[in-house]
Amino acid sequence: MINEIYCSMDPKCKDPIGPVQEGTRVRFSIRLDKVSKVDSPKLVIFQIDKWNNRQTIDLALTNITGTNNYYSCYFTPKEADVYFYYFTLYINGKYVELRKGKYSKSFFGGKENECFQLTVFTKDLTVPDFMKGAIFYQIFPDRFYNSGEPKENVPQDRKIHNNWYENPNYLPENGLILNDDYFGGDLKGITQKLDYIKSLHVTIIYLNPIFEAHSNHRYNTADYLKIDPLLGKEEDFVELCQEARKRGIRIILDGVFNHTGSDSVYFNKERRYATIGAYNSPDSKYYDWYCFYNYPDGYDSWWNFDTLPKLNKNSRECLDFICQVIKKWIRLGASGFRFDVIDELTNNMVYHIAKTLKSEETFDSQKATMIGEVWEDLSTKEAYGERKHYLTHNTLDSAMNYVYKDALFDFFENKNAENLLDNILRIIENYPKNCLDAMMNIISSHDIERAITRLSKGPANGHDRYWQAQNDFLNEHEYRKGKELLKLMATIQYFLPGNPCIYYGDEAGVYGFKDPFNRKTYPWGREDVELINFFRALGSIRTDEAYLKDATFLPVLFYGGICVFARESLDENQRIYIGVNISNAPLDLSFIGAKKVLYSSANPNTMILSPYTSIILK
Repeated sequence: MINEIYCSMDPKCKDPIGPVQEGTRVRFSIRLDKVSKVDSPKLVIFQIDKWNNRQTIDLALTNITGTNNYYSCYFTPKEADVYFYYFTLYINGKYVELRKGKYSKSFFGGKENECFQLTVFTKDLTVPDFMKGAIFYQIFPDRFYNSGEPKENVPQDRKIHNNWYENPNYLPENGLILNDDYFGGDLKGITQKLDYIKSLHVTIIYLNPIFEAHSNHRYNTADYLKIDPLLGKEEDFVELCQEARKRGIRIILDGVFNHTGSDSVYFNKERRYATIGAYNSPDSKYYDWYCFYNYPDGYDSWWNFDTLPKLNKNSRECLDFICQVIKKWIRLGASGFRFDVIDELTNNMVYHIAKTLKSEETFDSQKATMIGEVWEDLSTKEAYGERKHYLTHNTLDSAMNYVYKDALFDFFENKNAENLLDNILRIIENYPKNCLDAMMNIISSHDIERAITRLSKGPANGHDRYWQAQNDFLNEHEYRKGKELLKLMATIQYFLPGNPCIYYGDEAGVYGFKDPFNRKTYPWGREDVELINFFRALGSIRTDEAYLKDATFLPVLFYGGICVFARESLDENQRIYIGVNISNAPLDLSFIGAKKVLYSSANPNTMILSPYTSIILK
């Protein structure tokens, strides 16, 4: 068959498969039937963005097996980069090109951009061990838990809800979305709930911004060196890190270094601070940190929001300050940073920050970690006219895995398992294994709909806040539907390569469309206990099957509404099977030979995967 001519995930065709370290000799082989007359088979390979510098290598007949002839060549990439390649040959006198189709297999013909990919990374690429086999828990600090402890120096203009269970404000004021309402969640509150978080088998807590800022989301930083007073004090952060450490949990912070707030120590447009900010005078020590084109009101800002002035990417003084900020919080107990809109930072900034961050050690002498907010394939990301080097050079260890998130929702909404498999294999093929095993696999976050809402009612699809507010509820039927589908999706999420991430409250039944409806408070005392216990069960299996931290992914069945795959230990001695069925027909899984049912949403005494159920076998 044509699809068997070349498969980049088959070691008979490419060895080694997947990304390679610079200087590694790679064998490429295509297989063709003996009946066809084959002339001039060649490999055409080039570095990304260097189409005009293509290199052509002849393939020689190297092996004859059964009905096939193998034609092979070798290529040794000397430079870390992303490489694209395809094959050319004459079959029975006709010129053809062999390019990439689905599942990393090949087809004849195609366009220039339909090439196979070879990711080549530097020899110094490393990822901290704690980033493998982790379970993440993302917390939006204002909405998690209010300890009730008194706060000091809280600005008088903070609007604080009296009712923990009411919805966040969503209406604009004078045409502006201010995000200026608070519920009072704080760091001590998170510390008090660490045992609950640990019961979910969580090993890493990722906190949305905690530095002083004048909005509830705190992405408009006012002072990078201070904890927001409504969240507590620096001592509370240290205590949180220490108490988390006792429970085997690490703290990851959110670093917003592309822009600050206009209401900040550094810009001071609203003159809240005694400092001379960049907006106040061209003689300010912070003036060069920003990019003015018509002083003082003309300046670059994030997506033209004038409350978010962008930092000057060419200011070495600003970059040095960012690095000092990173050092401070790592030394106080954080184990790394997730970098907001990292694609808006230049490669030079990312290199410099990564060098600083990865020179810092956490409490157990492991290097601190670097996670990026990137919504696309990390390996080929391009932004603002610059090709990013996130995976080829030793910068990002991990990222929020929106690629898997999008593929999962496509599967549940369109019953397209083939597309799900294609996206899973694409990331496996493109990401160095160290980084693949460290990925942060999300299905909800502060920037997207809660999974239970989308699975029940569909995406917001551009509807404004008024529409979302009117539709931001689930009746009993809708909630039950969303909950059951959430359990099926989480079963896949927990066992894909990388690490599952729970967005606080998903495990308790919190629902909501986009911001601010996805940022409701955690429903303490009103939780869906059955759903929490489900997530605990998934976490228990992930923890017990320790080999999953770097296990191989093996597809079994992907078609229509059926998704069945295995994860196998590197020594091939242990294997777990995950099956999810969102079709209307049952599937008998007895053929895979599993001996034990670890979990079944239907009948634990059978290998039948009924419609809209999941199963985990060993």
